[in-house]
Amino acid sequence: MGKKMIEARYNWQDQSAKVDQQVVQTLQDELAISKTMAVLLAERGIADAQAARDFLKPSLSAVHDPRLLHDMDQAVERIETAVANGEKITVYGDYDADGITSTAVMYEALTGIGADVDYYVPDRFKDGYGPNKAAYDRIIANGTKLIVTVDNGVSGKQVIESAIAQGVDVVITDHHELPAELPKATAIVHPRYPGSSYPFPDLSGVGVAFKLVWALQEEFPEEMLDLLAIGEIADVVSVTDENRALISLGIQELRQGMRPGLHALISLAGVNESQLTDQEIGFTVAPRLNALGRVANANAGVELLTTLDENRGRELAEQVEAANQERRQLVDDIMTAAKKQALSPANQQRPVLVLAGHSWHQGVLGIVASRIMDDTGKPTIVAGINEDEEVAKASGRSLPGFNLFQALDQHRDLFTAFGGHPAACGLSLPEEQLGALQEALVAEAAEQGFTGKQKQPLAVATGLAVGDVTEQLYQQLQQLGPFGPGNDQPVFLFRDVQPTNVKTMGKDNSHLKFNLSPQLAVVAFNQGNLAPLLAGQGTTVDMVAKLSINEWQGKRQVQLMLEDIQIMGTVILDRRTNHLTPHHFEMPGYYLVYSDRLRQNIAPHLPAGTAISPVEAGKIDFANERLTVVDCPADLAAFKALFANDSAAPAIIRLLLYEANSIYLAGLPTRTDFASLYRFLAQQASIQWPQQRSAVSRYLRINEVRLNLMISVFSEVGFVTIKDGVLNLVADVQKTDLKQTDHYQARLAQYQAEQTLLFSDAGTVAEWVSQCLKKN
Repeated sequence: MGKKMIEARYNWQDQSAKVDQQVVQTLQDELAISKTMAVLLAERGIADAQAARDFLKPSLSAVHDPRLLHDMDQAVERIETAVANGEKITVYGDYDADGITSTAVMYEALTGIGADVDYYVPDRFKDGYGPNKAAYDRIIANGTKLIVTVDNGVSGKQVIESAIAQGVDVVITDHHELPAELPKATAIVHPRYPGSSYPFPDLSGVGVAFKLVWALQEEFPEEMLDLLAIGEIADVVSVTDENRALISLGIQELRQGMRPGLHALISLAGVNESQLTDQEIGFTVAPRLNALGRVANANAGVELLTTLDENRGRELAEQVEAANQERRQLVDDIMTAAKKQALSPANQQRPVLVLAGHSWHQGVLGIVASRIMDDTGKPTIVAGINEDEEVAKASGRSLPGFNLFQALDQHRDLFTAFGGHPAACGLSLPEEQLGALQEALVAEAAEQGFTGKQKQPLAVATGLAVGDVTEQLYQQLQQLGPFGPGNDQPVFLFRDVQPTNVKTMGKDNSHLKFNLSPQLAVVAFNQGNLAPLLAGQGTTVDMVAKLSINEWQGKRQVQLMLEDIQIMGTVILDRRTNHLTPHHFEMPGYYLVYSDRLRQNIAPHLPAGTAISPVEAGKIDFANERLTVVDCPADLAAFKALFANDSAAPAIIRLLLYEANSIYLAGLPTRTDFASLYRFLAQQASIQWPQQRSAVSRYLRINEVRLNLMISVFSEVGFVTIKDGVLNLVADVQKTDLKQTDHYQARLAQYQAEQTLLFSDAGTVAEWVSQCLKKN
């Protein structure tokens, strides 16, 4: 196998190597399933047929009794008292998808049992996350006697105890990290409450709200499973234990399309509702609900989920879709500027990035931070500074290997507000402290031993051949879902495949699409920059990808979603041209120029030291470098000599091969040409040279390039003399093989170089260059 010239971004880890082959065989035999499915089950720790059947058909038997949750009895009792006494209840939620679905579940349930109930979803910009004192005071002034929090509350000690002091009770349902001091609430329903014995710690906010509703109604709230599935998938909680069963059943409920608002939203998103998957919920439904809290008001999301009116549902779905379009545009606008900052020379040297801009919309900073982190492999903080404010608000995202919370926790003196966990954070700080924050994070990265160059692990389920990828396999894989943390969607390895029909997609050509066979397409979002490399002649790649379905105009076709790729051997880019422009000198790397004059001309367009001569090229190790061959070499041997050792194979060879005066097009002189010229010269007393060259060329019908060479050959063998601009034929010369002269041989070598490099098809040129690399 050749060397990897374009490295994979991740460290691929083969999971199938760890499984017991006897277990795989047993599962295959007893369940009559494919080897691929058996391997995937074994990787999930499933060792016998019964465990496999239970896993493949999740059921309510995996779901835990809600009364095992801490303070559940007290919560139910206080809510029942409020309903019985006609006390006003307000459900206090959160503005993300988990918070919106939690609010909808609790509000709908309380309405269903006759409560006097309202809901309040805080505004991201005015109220912030969690209990807000001004908001609580307004709710209390409006007559509320009981506040039920969903997806928040455990961190709101002061605000909650202020409400209690005003004679209002608070029931908290939450799943977030527990602070050292908890509020003195009527009840705190939380799956990780200290000392409680709840068997599964990873419910999301809507999961906890759902459990309280179940206990309150004393029957399983099946009709709310659809909302639960959206909230849990959106919050990226562990898809194991009861969560997997609840989400699985919730997806089945969602496919029924019973909620008018959701039905309209899914339709607007262009998703097939009857075959909805967890991936579509995660990538289409959840982001749309999240968009409301980012750019509008999330209260509309609760109404969308709970309305029974089809017209109102459609109207609200259109509002949500508009918010999502706005969110996407904001992200695109900020990404352009943020990416430019991320790729600056200074930031390319830093292991952690701090990017900031004026008027960057603060509702989408987390999305931008996540995207930049994915692009660069570096933890990233993105800050937005509003024109009328001196304080920057920022969101950060991090990778395994760099604890962002720990890094920032050491520097709280820089911030006016800060909170988060190892992988994500939110903070506010004066604009003038951004530089100090960047310095602090670079120092913290050094302290944690994080360089920004470590490859993150990527679990690869098993290898597949292109022919293995079918819609039938895709349908089998769906039985392993729903997917998420703890039950990852399988990533498959494809070795030594050749991309064809490579093209970019999207309005800015940022996405990539190519084929592995006429029937099998591969799609890669935000990887359009790879298109020129994959379109190189004979490019062979190893890649890892997930299976998905492309549904277009009623047709379903299985496709691959690219996760990572490595290109084997040198990529040869055929960019031959007879017209050089500054655009040709934008690619980083070395520029090999045979002509001294041309090298001087292009040097101002390039970084110092990158325009090199053949002599300099012989001293450079091109391993994993990018090399552009600007002009055509005078002979093929000169080109081959560039790669005289194994370590010198570049990652990319781009062939411009500019040639101002083609020898190949001029042609080589024949014996007849030489004879004609000799006879002509024998008839002339003398010729003014080069003044009469054009006239001689026209008379003999031999182009001037060929004629020049012939005169040089005659001069070399002594047939002619040229002195003071006068050319004379020499008498009494010996017969000579003109084609063995130095001038003719040099021209022949140049002719052959042009024939091979300039006038062959792309495949032939690429093959010839590849052979040069292999021979050396």
